[in-house]
Amino acid sequence: MADIDHIIEKLLGNRRISEGAAFSTRTFSDQPLIERGRDFKARLEKNERERAARIAEREARMAARRKREEKPRPDTSATHASYQQQLNDMLFPTSEGSRLRSTMGRNRPPRIEELPVPLREMRALERGGMPHSLAYGSSTAASLFLQQARLLEDYEDTYEFSGDFQQYYPTYASMTDSQLRGYFAWRTRVRAGNVTPAPLSFAFVYIYELLAGVGTTPGAQGLRDLRAFGTSWQATGGPQTSTPLRYLDQWLVDYAVYHDVVDELHGAASTIHLSQLVEPVVTLLRAEHAQLRAQGDEPRIPNPAVQGPPPSPEKLLEALGGCASYHLCDSRLAKAEPQLMAAIAADVFAALVTHCSRRRKTDFVEGLFGYAQSSWHTMFSGAVFYEEERHPDTTVEVGSYERYTCKNGSWEHWIATSARSRSKDLGAILHLVDCELRQQLDYPYPLKPRKDLPKYVQKIVHTAIAARLEERAEAERRRITIDLSQLAGIRAAAAVTQEALLTDEERGIEDTSFPEPVLAYDVSPAQSPATAPVAGSTGTASEDDGQISIDATQPAPTPTPAPKPSTQQTAPSPEDAEGLLTPLELRLMQGLLEGVPTAELLSPTDPFVSVVVDTINEKFFDIVGDAVIEFDGDDPCIIEDYLDDIREVLPL
Repeated sequence: MADIDHIIEKLLGNRRISEGAAFSTRTFSDQPLIERGRDFKARLEKNERERAARIAEREARMAARRKREEKPRPDTSATHASYQQQLNDMLFPTSEGSRLRSTMGRNRPPRIEELPVPLREMRALERGGMPHSLAYGSSTAASLFLQQARLLEDYEDTYEFSGDFQQYYPTYASMTDSQLRGYFAWRTRVRAGNVTPAPLSFAFVYIYELLAGVGTTPGAQGLRDLRAFGTSWQATGGPQTSTPLRYLDQWLVDYAVYHDVVDELHGAASTIHLSQLVEPVVTLLRAEHAQLRAQGDEPRIPNPAVQGPPPSPEKLLEALGGCASYHLCDSRLAKAEPQLMAAIAADVFAALVTHCSRRRKTDFVEGLFGYAQSSWHTMFSGAVFYEEERHPDTTVEVGSYERYTCKNGSWEHWIATSARSRSKDLGAILHLVDCELRQQLDYPYPLKPRKDLPKYVQKIVHTAIAARLEERAEAERRRITIDLSQLAGIRAAAAVTQEALLTDEERGIEDTSFPEPVLAYDVSPAQSPATAPVAGSTGTASEDDGQISIDATQPAPTPTPAPKPSTQQTAPSPEDAEGLLTPLELRLMQGLLEGVPTAELLSPTDPFVSVVVDTINEKFFDIVGDAVIEFDGDDPCIIEDYLDDIREVLPL
């Protein structure tokens, strides 16, 4: 405890005082510190005494235990039955013990009958090296499973099993005898075409067998059997029906690549394995690379999937809408003016490609969606699969956008783009195109502007729209339409006028014919009568469906400004939108905003959720110019970009 005195001395510094002097006026402020030191010292001494007492008590208990264990034990070298007999004799030495021994086993579950010979032979393989770990990656577990599966490839059973079997990476070795016989009885029915509900792990074990070529012919037949089982298992409608299918989708592609039967997929790879964004992104890359080469440049990173001529403006517009967060192709204006919208979108895309090639280190499309991706690939990841021999080196093409390469037994997966989600940046650009074009056309359904984009993007969009509208206006000014269906009326009116101008003397003339009337030009609403051809003008005329179109080549007088489209039909304002939705639609919208599952929002008597969603989207199209709800699988969800618009319109 000398350390405590040393601590107190350190706390007091150089002021060395006696206990008697601690109560003097000069050192009264140091008294609490001295008392705390003494209390701390006393607690340490107490803890030390208690610790010593506990140690002594524990040692006494251990000594008593060792003394008890020194008693002789029964001989355990005999068989289990003889040891049990000896134990019962010691516990019940009298005749009463025999009666008690006979009643001890009455409530035990009955033992399963002896395993059939094939199953006993299979169990014998486990004695040679039972794996300690059944996790994927254990070559011992996978090798043992393959040996046992081949041994029991033709085995059938009729055992009635009513239990359950749940196991990660299940194999025969992880089953009890009852579960083992129950599995083979279920497999017998499956091979006969009767796929019945069963424990989830049974389905995985059966899939592992097909992947290993057990019970099928490896190759095209094995792929068909895997797909047929997946379809039949899904039809059973069990509580965990979809769990194996999530893995089976990827294993189907791996199996087709591993056995080089990709043609048997019938296009499934593009819908199962690849992202739906791959094709539209590759279309954008094809347009970008073609433009760069036309400018005398080369793409910074070549992509072997980008081949062929550049897409048309319509195809480019479709690709832009397919990989952007804003669905421009579904816009009301895009449907009303598809050619104009496609031309403007193509101009904006071309300007952005040029800007990025000169001002940035990354090309435009790659900057939005990333580059082609190459990564190591594990065949049949998550399955119990054992490869006895190294796969030969090969390259397997899966469509135009995906490739698998095997070298020295290792697989590499290449995909044309690493895009996994729609681009919000591209969606903001397309929304700006739609919004500003509606303003320039004075469209009756305007859009609300979103967050500000960079100045150069706004300038590119504004320039592209202005150029296309000026081009269309110039074309309209040069085109005059004559409606030939009005000639009969013109002739009749001329005849009446001529008759009124004749004198009595002229009316006595028998020849009542009148000269051919002068044609009157019917000018389309977007043109002015001042643009009609005049004497001395030249031009070309064409007749189509009873109309004549004249392309005037001489300058015409300044036309009268065209009347603006009628704006009587306008989108509902937020103030009038309180009754926009029915109570059912309002309840669904509020539930989607709060994250409530759809099943809790609609009762069995309500319409289908798809019908309600379509009705809501039609009503909101007049306000935001787009659908506000989309389906993620079978569940509807609100598009994140329109959350603010919905909250402004609806009283939620």
